[in-house]
Amino acid sequence: MRVCTIEQMQKLDKLTIEKYGVAGEILMERAGRWCALVAIDILKELDGKNVCVLAGRGNNGGDGFVVARYLHEIGYNVQIILVSEPDKLTGDALLNFNRAKDAKVPWQRFDSSIPQVDLIIDALLGTGISGAPRGELADAIEKINEIGAHGAMVIAVDIASGVNGDEGSAIGVAVNADATVTFGFPKLGQFIHPGRMLTGELFIGDIGLDKRAEDEVPTDYQVATIHDIAGLLPKRPDDGHKGTFGKSLIIAGSAGMTGAAAMASISLLRSGAGLCYTAVPRSLVDTLDCAATEAVVIPMPEVRKSRCHTLRALGELHKRAKTVDAVAIGPGLGTHTETCEMVQRFLIRLQKPVVIDADGLNALAGTIDDVIPKITAPSVMTPHVGELARLISMPIDDVARQKIQKATEWAEKLFTTLVIKGNPTFIADKNETIWINPTGNNGMATGGSGDVLTGLIAGFLAQGLVPRT
Repeated sequence: MRVCTIEQMQKLDKLTIEKYGVAGEILMERAGRWCALVAIDILKELDGKNVCVLAGRGNNGGDGFVVARYLHEIGYNVQIILVSEPDKLTGDALLNFNRAKDAKVPWQRFDSSIPQVDLIIDALLGTGISGAPRGELADAIEKINEIGAHGAMVIAVDIASGVNGDEGSAIGVAVNADATVTFGFPKLGQFIHPGRMLTGELFIGDIGLDKRAEDEVPTDYQVATIHDIAGLLPKRPDDGHKGTFGKSLIIAGSAGMTGAAAMASISLLRSGAGLCYTAVPRSLVDTLDCAATEAVVIPMPEVRKSRCHTLRALGELHKRAKTVDAVAIGPGLGTHTETCEMVQRFLIRLQKPVVIDADGLNALAGTIDDVIPKITAPSVMTPHVGELARLISMPIDDVARQKIQKATEWAEKLFTTLVIKGNPTFIADKNETIWINPTGNNGMATGGSGDVLTGLIAGFLAQGLVPRT
């Protein structure tokens, strides 16, 4: 599903209205109706009747007036609180304010208080915010959060007021919504913290943007849906055997880090791949045999006291790599000098699809101008922000701040499909579209999650999926 920046959304609206003849009044009516439908479902769950719509003077407020009218006509107790002078309303917002009054929806000017109700509709600011909310708008947002903290549910219209639709930032105060009904397409800032947290459950309202307008506005971001992912999964013939579903080699492990090799191996097989060969330092073989019983464990020469991979393993690793369909390198390798050199020399000669993670990435840190350009195998790199900062030799704060805007550029520099892990995860390559995986959560904030991801990706590569690059 397309994800829009605020500028792209504004272009879609403008083209739909001005070029393709759909009146803004109609788009506003549809937007308000979508919000009302979500509000009705929530009110039924709450067994509630009392609703307060806080509306600003712009189009977001206009959407709120439509919501108020629909809910009032159905029979809910609705009150509009206007956080603006009525004479500052214009255009479609003024039109729908008058329609709400004609429908006998009660309203009042904001006086720094909000009644205790079952449901609050946040229709204050919309996506056009620049900077922190000020004055009575800030006061109104604080009151919404106060009433919400005392049991009222909060629905944001299009975007939670105070959240930047591009960056997800919230300078100053912002509404903490339980749900957001956004229009046309989700906004980029609704996937980036703190905006993601403040958005609550996200609903997408189809307000009838013209399909021709969509063709005229480029797509820079896509969010991965279940439908998208299901279409990528490899087909499994009923008469398939372990050779049908691919073989993979994992190069992993060092003293104290056998678990990383085990988790990567188990997850690789859980992906549906047929065979997993896991190469570990010789002294770790018995431990891994017990932890990952389905993997074929291959003993490798080791640096004696450090019990990690050594350069002497290169010949055997290259021989093994030629017999498999995909390779993963990095989980629990450690950063011994000899291990890092082994990783670099192995990757330069490798021709099979490869996943590079963890200490495999650390072994490449600072080599963006010499070693990395020599890696010609199709690759997937899966760094978190810290690993990425080391890879491209940038301060970690700069990487964290720029990862959305620079992901494609960094993927090109690294000659890879780049998976920037986090909540959300950004996936980029030399193509212009960045994919967003929004499924991450704080339950994954534990040692080993990255090793599991490495194994899964390697397993899918072994089954014939290819990096996008």
